[in-house]
Amino acid sequence: MRILIADNDPSILELVSTRLTTRHYDVVEITESEDVLRYLARQSVDLILLSNQMNRLGGKSLIEKIREKQHLAAVPIIMLAQESDLAELVLSQERGFDDFLIKPFSPLVLQMRVTLNISRARWRVEANALTHLPGNIAIEKVIREKIEHQEKFSVLYLDLNHFKSFNDRYGFEKGDHVIRQTAKILIQTQEKILPDEECFVGHIGGDDFIVVLHPDKEEAFARVFISEFDRIIPTNYNEADQKQGFIRVSNRRGELETFPLISCSVAACNNLFRSYKSLGEIAQDAAEVKSFLKMQPGSHYLRDRRSEPIRKVEQAVKILAPETALPQGKDSIEPLGQILLNAGLISEKKLRLALKKHLETGERLGQTLISMNLVRSEDVGRMLEKKLNLPYISLRNVSIRSEILHLFTRDFIKSHRVVPVEMTPEGLKLAMCDPFDLRTIDAIERTTGLKPVPCLALEDEFEEFMEAYLAEDVWETKMG
Repeated sequence: MRILIADNDPSILELVSTRLTTRHYDVVEITESEDVLRYLARQSVDLILLSNQMNRLGGKSLIEKIREKQHLAAVPIIMLAQESDLAELVLSQERGFDDFLIKPFSPLVLQMRVTLNISRARWRVEANALTHLPGNIAIEKVIREKIEHQEKFSVLYLDLNHFKSFNDRYGFEKGDHVIRQTAKILIQTQEKILPDEECFVGHIGGDDFIVVLHPDKEEAFARVFISEFDRIIPTNYNEADQKQGFIRVSNRRGELETFPLISCSVAACNNLFRSYKSLGEIAQDAAEVKSFLKMQPGSHYLRDRRSEPIRKVEQAVKILAPETALPQGKDSIEPLGQILLNAGLISEKKLRLALKKHLETGERLGQTLISMNLVRSEDVGRMLEKKLNLPYISLRNVSIRSEILHLFTRDFIKSHRVVPVEMTPEGLKLAMCDPFDLRTIDAIERTTGLKPVPCLALEDEFEEFMEAYLAEDVWETKMG
């Protein structure tokens, strides 16, 4: 640590230099204002002790000249002044110092003020300027210490979905407000879930946050946070956007694109069953979990369980959420793996293989079973149709008239994973990957004036449909 002391009083220079040198600081003594500026132009320092009696330069005080230099803006300055100068310092319109000492001062007080100001400056540099939460330096330090001390910990990576479209629609000022609100929700969640326990909340940058806590508290923290986030953040949209559940933003080509409201992906990793050596390893695993979460509509929390041992199929099945979001009152519906197992369409051995691949790749269980040729997509559709009490439409076998398909834009079909299939006396039949997405259903009814009839569509069949119908050249041909 290098400290510059500028004073024309030899006794002050000697006292400061002696005290700080014995504390292993590198001390530079200067007596002339011009020399201070020359030194700072070519050398960096961690703190400046500056006498208010130094000569003025061209009508400006030395402290103003220092603050004009961008690379010195964050360096703490402690003013050294006589007691008679105190009122002038307090009332001065040219203040640019961080702290002051009244001469004569004791060596102990000097040491304490120097330590305090250096620590405060380091915190300012490490903290995120927008949220004032600890930044990347502090985050790495916390993770490194936990690894070195062999502590058990969980890391939550939080990433806002569709934040850029919100910025484009409402502007950066409101976007910054959303970021600050998210930070506040994280702190409030910490106070609610872990009021007396260790928990670190940091801001990686932009719309990315991190939480480090004990694995036992991970899920409770994530679910409380998501609940509050989904309750508060949508209020940043205007009433019309809130009601329809999406916004329209012009892309670079001037075309309107549809985007859902902001949601949050919470990807979790812990060292219960894997020994991490660095923050980079954790971030890589979390990124894979987060990429899976971002394919799902809405806010979700998911722990990386790929290194977690599976002791029996029943336990593994409980880990997995049902393939389709459930409406209220259907909490008793079994996960897909158990449904197929009970129906005799898959053996325990095959389910174990599928579960293993699911946990390795992050694919949905049904998609994994189909891609491994362990079960036909039609079997999965029929099982879900029976259990969810919703009709299943196979997008492999359906024929859709162009005027029906043209009811929605290509971007709307892709982003909401919904296909208009046909007009019936009951209304507009929809093949939906999430047939319980009430916001999308409500938006379709308001924009088309038709009564939606939601039906179940499987993810893998929707992907095939996209390749066959939604490629830009194919769409233009079919729609032309």
